[in-house]
Amino acid sequence: MATGTLALWGGLATLAQAQEACLLEPLPLARRVAAAPLIVEARVQVVRSQDEGPRIVTHHELEVFKVFRGTLPGGALVLTTEGGTVGLRREEVSNSPALAVGQQAVFLLEPDPAHPSHYRLSAGPQGLLLYDLNLAIAADPFHRYASIGGELYGALTQLTGQPVRVVQPNAALTARLNRVARPGATPVISSFSPTTVTAGTFTVLTINGSGFGATQGSGSVGFSNANNGGTSFVSPLGPDYLAWSDTQIRVRVPSATIGGSGAAGTGRLLITNGTAETSLSADNLQVDYALANVNSGNQPYRVAMVGRDGAGGYTLQYNTNFAANTAAKASFERSIATWRNGVGANRKSAPTTTAINLNASDGVNVVSFDDATDLPAGVLGTTYSYYSGCSTGGGPLNWVLTETDYIYDGQRNWQFGPAAPTGGQFDFETVSLHELGHGIQLGHIIKPGAVMHYAIGANSRNRVLNATNDVAGANAEIDFSLTAPRCGNMVYARLAPVPLPVTLVRFGAVRQGRQVVLSWETATELNSDFFAVETSATGTDDWQELARQPAAGTTSSARTYRYLDPRPPLAARQYYRLRQQDIDGSVHYSSVVVVARPNEMAGLSAYPNPFTHELTLRVPAPVAATVRLLSLTGQVVHTQVLPAGQLAPTLSTPALRPGVYLLEWRAPDGQTARTRVEKR
Repeated sequence: MATGTLALWGGLATLAQAQEACLLEPLPLARRVAAAPLIVEARVQVVRSQDEGPRIVTHHELEVFKVFRGTLPGGALVLTTEGGTVGLRREEVSNSPALAVGQQAVFLLEPDPAHPSHYRLSAGPQGLLLYDLNLAIAADPFHRYASIGGELYGALTQLTGQPVRVVQPNAALTARLNRVARPGATPVISSFSPTTVTAGTFTVLTINGSGFGATQGSGSVGFSNANNGGTSFVSPLGPDYLAWSDTQIRVRVPSATIGGSGAAGTGRLLITNGTAETSLSADNLQVDYALANVNSGNQPYRVAMVGRDGAGGYTLQYNTNFAANTAAKASFERSIATWRNGVGANRKSAPTTTAINLNASDGVNVVSFDDATDLPAGVLGTTYSYYSGCSTGGGPLNWVLTETDYIYDGQRNWQFGPAAPTGGQFDFETVSLHELGHGIQLGHIIKPGAVMHYAIGANSRNRVLNATNDVAGANAEIDFSLTAPRCGNMVYARLAPVPLPVTLVRFGAVRQGRQVVLSWETATELNSDFFAVETSATGTDDWQELARQPAAGTTSSARTYRYLDPRPPLAARQYYRLRQQDIDGSVHYSSVVVVARPNEMAGLSAYPNPFTHELTLRVPAPVAATVRLLSLTGQVVHTQVLPAGQLAPTLSTPALRPGVYLLEWRAPDGQTARTRVEKR
């Protein structure tokens, strides 16, 4: 998602990286600016959602302060986004930003062809550079702008080649930029508990410290935004604040947040008191998973899945053109099976296809490429979730999921599998597995390696559910759906597992002395012939087979395998993968694992990588140590002493030049670990 703006900025854990945030392809600011005929700094003045029959859209009237490019319309400037709430109907669209009254941003706009005289965001969510007035910074899905008046304004004017036209003063921004911190007024966070939580489950977090203010007033708790890896913070809805005093805050960890801009994710907490002083927690709050909530009347509600198809779940229908792509269909089917075998998710595909290729609340759970209307630039895939609310006998309001649609970019360079993506391809099975997770009502988290991690890069894949995050979150949602109050008799039911050629649940490699031990586990196997262990010095195209192990054939029982690579220590990092072959000759590959070179301890890692201003480290031991960053020529460019007791300390490098560096961790006993990192 500290005293004063500059000091606080130096302590933020920036997690933006050159990957896909919620399945977005990063678009350079220059490209986004060039594509936007109207660019303004504005405040959201009015928000109203409108029911357009099969769809809900939300119109935002903008109060404009500055124009960076283009001509304002004669009347009100209105931004239209997909989704919203009208009465007891709700439509949620992954990748579609939601905004609340009072929020400010730079909006990159283009005319909306579906709504004459209105505008939409150019490049979808990457067309919104959202302001955080508490910190006087701006953020988009991939970058945090440390200075609105300096970095952001400078970049925009340079790219447009035009001077800024001031329409009216931005009093709120000016007041924040000119505010002087009051001595002794800064809040201090001394502790919080629990340190590991879940979002959207009404888990209560207790924050202890001082300087919070006797009453909340305009104060807030900021959670790292799971939708963008923490480049911004999100704040809970009003009812989520349970208690506020000068020394303690009790608040529920949110999934529905102000403006709907994202769920709480792993990262630091930001406290803002009623007089706008701010402070960050020293440690990260860990969020294992997030469940979708509906914001109805500024009140968060959990959502139950129901048996809409009469068989305890949801039946998906392939668009005719999508189904004609047999590789895409097979990839999507594998994703359905992964969620079914992992948690019993009740999703099935219909034997017939449909000509529908648009998202609409029409009773058809369509799976389609964007043949009719292109997704916004940079968007790989989108899940549309439709909800309805009801109450029985004047009782509490209950919300249920009525339908989901899944739309994918048809022009993308996809790898449909089962081979691994290469040459800039995007892995369709990984993307569809992630989007189906949204359909199961899972939100984003910040956890590399988990299916619901907010980002996935080109040439990478993740086709295995993470037990702590994906499996636990989906089980929590399904358990709730099995017993939650609902209107009607549409009861949800788990599905039993189905046999797959191989359901691989784990593959890992660890160095033990001069050897490498590889182990893997399968949940089920069907007509499986053998596993081949392959290795590579680069992890690209130089794979060589080391050994084969017979598979179990057909079994529904879990099986564990092990192979010992007895070769001496290698001069470079070594990569491993599994090639699994069926009796009919079909071949499937695992994800790739890496074992560090002998002089690099496997316990040292850093993320995000590439990074912008800060790195979060995973160190080999919680001992006092020295960390250095060295250029590729060996010059020491940054040194930081780490205190004892931290396994995940933060390294701050705000003034470092972009490039590749060697990160070195050295303990007092001479123990050393190294890895490479890249500064953006």
